[in-house]
Amino acid sequence: MVILVDGNPLDKVPDSISEFYKVHQSVVAKGSSFASQNNILVQKEYSLYVAQGEFAVVPASDAKIKYIGSDDATTCHIVIIRHASGTVCVAHFDGSKNEEAAVDTMVSKIFQIEGSVGPLELYVVGGYVAEEGSREANKNESESLSIKILGLFMRHKCQFNLFLWCTCSLNTTQGSSGPKPIVYGMAVHLSSGTVFPATFKSHDPDLPLRSASRWMGDHTVACDLYDYKTGTITIKPFNYSDVDHFAFYLKLSDQVLLNNFSTSPKVEPPSFCHDLREVFRVFVTHPNPDVTLFPNHKPKCYYMNDSGLWQLLKE
Repeated sequence: MVILVDGNPLDKVPDSISEFYKVHQSVVAKGSSFASQNNILVQKEYSLYVAQGEFAVVPASDAKIKYIGSDDATTCHIVIIRHASGTVCVAHFDGSKNEEAAVDTMVSKIFQIEGSVGPLELYVVGGYVAEEGSREANKNESESLSIKILGLFMRHKCQFNLFLWCTCSLNTTQGSSGPKPIVYGMAVHLSSGTVFPATFKSHDPDLPLRSASRWMGDHTVACDLYDYKTGTITIKPFNYSDVDHFAFYLKLSDQVLLNNFSTSPKVEPPSFCHDLREVFRVFVTHPNPDVTLFPNHKPKCYYMNDSGLWQLLKE
């Protein structure tokens, strides 16, 4: 079908995001307004955090979750799809060739929950314009991902009303060491449908293990994080060997980690290196995951307790 901008169909994928903005000034106005809003810290209670390479679908009727979203996006893009009834999907896309399948699954789940999809609300935030002549600018990852996401939604069988598009130049400001993103995260309040710039206080449950699972998994398939029917998050068993290189990675300086493991080393959040080391530590601490992490090859399953905190489900 199409993406609708102010009720009018977007008839072709633009050659550049600057061309898209030039033609659609209302998109610029809404994106600029969003980028100017204060960032809100989402508390850990009753929140669902979607990390890079993951997506999640939450019905409006969910008994526990009040907020869902993602943060720590630099060249990545955070996508929210919302049904008028309040059912929400959030994805954190990094350009790993998995976006189209993830969107298909998200829309299919909306249909399962709602019985119909109708025009869906679409919100996209992420990416920035790197310093001219830099390695980041030459790779042009933010622009490429923006164009890619526009294209996949235009090709989709459903209709999407574009409520927010704030990527690349609209999401760029001048920092002390050069250009950087304005908005690193986005969340939605389920009951009101309000979408806002956000940082999450907690990345539970067990983000290092979730990240380690994706590190060793199929990068062409995004992780469907949340089972809305049971209200659980499951980390399936995975195996690996030869962890010596992870022990070596743990000893590397912050700058070396940034230069080798980031698409945007100058603008990563302060926690980037710490969080990356926590992932490496999973491999080093558990050289035999089938024994210490997943005994009897059983997955780890988490549920939200009555206090709104994620908790490991005990057998």
